[in-house]
Amino acid sequence: MTSRPLATLPMTRRSAIATVGSVLGATALSGSLAGRVLADEPPKLSWAVHFSPTNLFFDPGITPGTGAPLILQYAMHDALIRPVRDQASGLSLAETMEAAEDGLSYTFTLRPGLKFQNGDPITAEDAKFSFDRYKGANDELIREFVTEAVVVDPLTIRYVLSKPWPDFITIFGTPASGVAWVLPKAYLEEVGDEGFKAAPIGAGPYRLADFAAGTEITFEASEHYWRKTPEVPTLVLRVIPDPATRLAAIQNGEVDFAYGVKGDLVQQAMAQPDLRVKSSAIPVTNFCVFASMNDPESPWSDVRVRKAANMALDRDGINQVAYAGLGRTSNSIIPHVMDYYWQPPQTPYDPEGAKQLLAEAGYPDGFDGGDLNTSSDDELAELIQANLRSVGITLTLRPTERAAYLQKVMEKKLTGLVLTGSGAPGNAASRLQQFVHSQGSLSYLQDDRLDAEVQEQAGTLDAATRKQQLDTIQQQLVEESLFLPVVEFAFPVIIGPRVDYDGVNGIPGNPYTGPYEDLTIKS
Repeated sequence: MTSRPLATLPMTRRSAIATVGSVLGATALSGSLAGRVLADEPPKLSWAVHFSPTNLFFDPGITPGTGAPLILQYAMHDALIRPVRDQASGLSLAETMEAAEDGLSYTFTLRPGLKFQNGDPITAEDAKFSFDRYKGANDELIREFVTEAVVVDPLTIRYVLSKPWPDFITIFGTPASGVAWVLPKAYLEEVGDEGFKAAPIGAGPYRLADFAAGTEITFEASEHYWRKTPEVPTLVLRVIPDPATRLAAIQNGEVDFAYGVKGDLVQQAMAQPDLRVKSSAIPVTNFCVFASMNDPESPWSDVRVRKAANMALDRDGINQVAYAGLGRTSNSIIPHVMDYYWQPPQTPYDPEGAKQLLAEAGYPDGFDGGDLNTSSDDELAELIQANLRSVGITLTLRPTERAAYLQKVMEKKLTGLVLTGSGAPGNAASRLQQFVHSQGSLSYLQDDRLDAEVQEQAGTLDAATRKQQLDTIQQQLVEESLFLPVVEFAFPVIIGPRVDYDGVNGIPGNPYTGPYEDLTIKS
């Protein structure tokens, strides 16, 4: 086999203490007692988190290909190749990668001396095991191109392809999938999948110390992490569902970061001199899926009804109310910054035109559109509901806590409208595979023609031809109103005064702060 080397990419308890922040926020401690407590407390950073991460996120082998699991996975796990500090895709556990001249294999060599958090060595067998058991986002696409993972020697693994694949690095090297994350074979075989979710072991900078579902997650630095000893020994994620309470928690010093604070609350944070507000530059689009459009008895099966819903949305108004104008109105499910994005024409905000289309479709008085399924922390659902109600389409809000909601979406059993989106890196092709191809992890479409077009472009090597194919697919999505795009959202991160390096946009495409091991506290 003739190979060409690619440039090696440089990488360079829960206890009483965990409650000190909230105690200080609620109780006036004496100076001496506060001094003793803070002196005994190991350095830590705390986050006010807007959703409750599930233990399903502990296993990258079943990742849905959205941004949410990264809040845990970048702490606990590591991959052969993934986004690293200041690089959208860079070598991590792998020291080198070689691509065959014919495009039919990629060979990774692990760094010597790597260990999992339990001290077990990381080998090519672990990488092969992780590939073989993978069943998360883009799994079907991966299996179409990659026939097997071969252990060449204890530190070398080769992925053999059935045909050249232009998106190999996009799918393997970004959270468009979780296939490159390496999990401990011996430990997983010992405890099983459920045991792993209860007590996960990874190769990342932090090990799980405590998981109180819906309340708090604590991580402690791993002495086995290859890249560096983490700067901060303890990380604590506190689940605080109410945005005003999250803002109050960072204002009074209970936490160091706050996620998911939007609208007027962001303006309040910006006005406070000891707080910093930054926005994660992430490729996130929010849109509704017409989950019932495949039912011929549903009004959503009529393209005129779907077009009317698109015309009923005041996207500019939604952006102002939900995101203080920091977002970007969107008419596509593809973020505008992604490769192969096709710029669609702007859908006008035209309630009267929407009513006329509904009348032509046989609904002059509107209709009951069923459920509007949403995660309970989403700020868009009520605004979408109000916009559609104004033209006669009534929807019943069905909020579910985010992690459980994501599981429901993946099961594809919801009806009515499904408010969803993705923050996973990749390109237009990976998003189409995820949301348009009928076998995509988050797709509700059932269209053989689109399936064939998505599959055809995946194997096209000529970039210009592929761009034309992907443009055609995206154009069809708009012409047939197969989705209800809303906005590319802003994700403000509020940072407290103790934080030195905050990690916002430290890992390209990551909504959250990182790399975790690089975060620092001011001296």
